[in-house]
Amino acid sequence: MSQHAIEEFIERCVQLVDRGSLSRTHKAALMRSLLGLQARYDTGLTWFRVHTELLRHGVLVRTAVEEIDDATLRAQALAAEAPGWLKEAQGEVYLQWQDQARVVYCRPDTGHTLPLAEVFGNVLNLAHQADDSALFTDCYGLLVNGWLDETFDAADGIATTLDGLLASDTLRAIRALAAHRGLKPRRGAPEDLAVPRLADSGTSGEIEREMGLRFFLQPKRTPAALRTARDKARRQQVRLRELLPQLVEQHLGTSLRAAGWSAVTLEASHHWQWIRDHDGSRQCLWASYDPTLGELMVQAGLQHARLLAWQQRAATTQLHDLHCVADAATFLGKQVMDSADLGDYGGWVLNPAHSDAVLSAALARLATALPALDAHFFRRMTDQLAGPWFQRSADTWLQLLEHGDDNGVVPPEVIFASPDSVLLVFVFFHLECGEQTRANAHVEQLRQRLAARARPTVWHRQWLAPFLQQWEHGVRTLSMPPVLHPLLLDHLRANGGA
Repeated sequence: MSQHAIEEFIERCVQLVDRGSLSRTHKAALMRSLLGLQARYDTGLTWFRVHTELLRHGVLVRTAVEEIDDATLRAQALAAEAPGWLKEAQGEVYLQWQDQARVVYCRPDTGHTLPLAEVFGNVLNLAHQADDSALFTDCYGLLVNGWLDETFDAADGIATTLDGLLASDTLRAIRALAAHRGLKPRRGAPEDLAVPRLADSGTSGEIEREMGLRFFLQPKRTPAALRTARDKARRQQVRLRELLPQLVEQHLGTSLRAAGWSAVTLEASHHWQWIRDHDGSRQCLWASYDPTLGELMVQAGLQHARLLAWQQRAATTQLHDLHCVADAATFLGKQVMDSADLGDYGGWVLNPAHSDAVLSAALARLATALPALDAHFFRRMTDQLAGPWFQRSADTWLQLLEHGDDNGVVPPEVIFASPDSVLLVFVFFHLECGEQTRANAHVEQLRQRLAARARPTVWHRQWLAPFLQQWEHGVRTLSMPPVLHPLLLDHLRANGGA
């Protein structure tokens, strides 16, 4: 967040209001409201950079210490050894030395304020009248960004839906003003004040939010055109959701079955999963479509034969039982990573506006790309955990997992998502090799890490703590706890864990 930019923006607005032709009462209400707007952001107060204007309109009050009615506050101000905020005061009170006198500045509790939509409307009108293009654009940018990140909502008179926005006389007037002036982004504007670009907003799959954003960013577009575009987008989304299962089966299902994969029956719609067993390990591939992202998210996972033996169980079809999990796109090769098929969230782009033929071709390209997982993910992970991965120390892997490589990136060869699971895997590796002393050393690391946790997760409480307790009692025939990763944590929380 650009805190200093917000502070400067509020100061410019206060000065603009002070110069404007509004009534004195209206100016005071607008200034109070601007300070209220500033309070929503993590910024410092602007009192003393625009104190003349605030004092002039009674938004800020300056009182000699001797004239303070509140005896407690008066005594505190007289006893203070230096200027500054009086912490025990009710509200924000600042003590200042002026020559030999002491004065306090405070904001009165009373005074009318305006709904936030009206605040923006008033400031934008004043900026337009003053032909202050920079302030107009910054104010409009703050309005749009605040709507986009939900800093503002319906309670402020700024609805979250297209119909709600169109129903507001104030917002329609603001939009008309933007259309009249021409909405030109200001080069170098701070983040919170920069008018966003539609393409960078991340709303492409959220129809209502995208159309709401178009309300602001395309002010010359008629309400009827916006509603028509929204209704069309909804129809396209419904069509894609109806078509997608057929396309997934046609392209992914067929090719995966030919490669030895079996489909897993799932209850959830627009979720697909396939498994394949190989040399005692179980490979897993699953996909899900999220219309708010506009992408088919494809992931890969593995239950390794060696870890299954340590866990003393058979492979399952449950995603939370996986030992390692990865986004499939990471292992599909540079050509795929650099292609337009891959979206901002790492999934396969499916644009509802595209024709059936284009969507079908996109799924066909995904089916063609997926076999790369065999060598780059499944075989690599299987081979690594069979031996080579343990040639590097646990501390080396922990360093990479917690701090990343030279570029700050956690490389895929780390395999596991949790430092505690890395240590557990090494505990059982050393037990398998008959290296009791090394296993004990890693258990001690686990114990210290658990003791240092202020709030252990449900996994730590249900699995790690009991394991450590039994280890302390001399039990060495334990099964390895489930490998910790986000899918397991979500599963545990969904089943009553906090």
